[in-house]
Amino acid sequence: MPGNVRFRYWKNNAGVDIVLVALTGLLLGALLNLIIIRLPREQGFGGWPRCTRCGQRLAWWQIAPLFGWLLQGGRARCCGRRLDALYPAVDLITAATLVLLYLEHRLSVSMVYSAAVAAVLIVTGAIDWQHRLIYTLPTLGATLAAVLVASGVPFHSALNALAGLLIAGILFVIFYLLARFLFPAHRAPFGLGDVYLGMFIGAALGLTNLPGALLYGMLLAGAFSAILVAARRLGKRETPQYISYGTFLCIGALLYLVLWGLAGARSIL
Repeated sequence: MPGNVRFRYWKNNAGVDIVLVALTGLLLGALLNLIIIRLPREQGFGGWPRCTRCGQRLAWWQIAPLFGWLLQGGRARCCGRRLDALYPAVDLITAATLVLLYLEHRLSVSMVYSAAVAAVLIVTGAIDWQHRLIYTLPTLGATLAAVLVASGVPFHSALNALAGLLIAGILFVIFYLLARFLFPAHRAPFGLGDVYLGMFIGAALGLTNLPGALLYGMLLAGAFSAILVAARRLGKRETPQYISYGTFLCIGALLYLVLWGLAGARSIL
C-alpha cells in the first residue's frame, strides 16, 4: 500500500483503532488484575473470579474491567465492603499505556515488546504497593526473556540489554548494602527484590535508556517520601515509615517507556 494511501487510511480510521486498542487495554488490565490478586494469595489462575473481600463468586458484570468497579460504586455488591481502588487504576493505566504505545509504534514489534515490558512493570508495581513484595523468579524470568528477545527489537540489542542489566545490578546492590548498613536494627527500606527489579529495568530498556528510566522513578520516590516526612511532622501517626520503592521504580520506568520509548536514547551498543 503506497505511503499516501496508508496515511489516508490511518487518518480515516484512527478513532476506531484507538477505541479498539483501549478496549484491548482494559481486557489486558483485567488479566493483570487477576495476577495481582491471586499471585500473592498463592491461588491458581483458573476458576471463576471471586470477591476479594468475602470470597463470594462474582456476577459477570462485576468482573467487567473498570465498569464493574464503577457500577458497584467502589463497594462489593455481595458484602458491601469497600473495593480497592488499585484495580480500576490498573485497568485505566493499562488501557492508557496501550493507546500511547500504539500511537507511537502502531502495531509493530516495538509495540508488542513495550506492552509486554509495561505489563511486567504494572503487575510488579501493584503487588509491591499492596504487599511490599517483589517475586524473585518471575522478575528474573522476565529479565532473561528481555535479554533473549532484545536483538529482535528496534533500538535495542542483546549487548545493550546485558550492559543495562549489569550496570543496574551493580548500582542496586550498592543501594541494598547501603540500606542494610544504615538500618541495621530495622527492616531495610531497600531489599533484594528492588535489586532484581532494577536488573529487569536495565535489561528491558537497555543501558542507553536506563538513566532516564531510573531518574523518573527516583524523583517520584523522593517526592512521595518528602510528603510522608511532612505528614509525620504534622502528627499523623498512621503515616507509614517506609515506601514501596519498587512501585516508584515501576512507575518511573513506565513513564519513560510511554514518553520516550526505546529510542529515547538511541542504542549505541
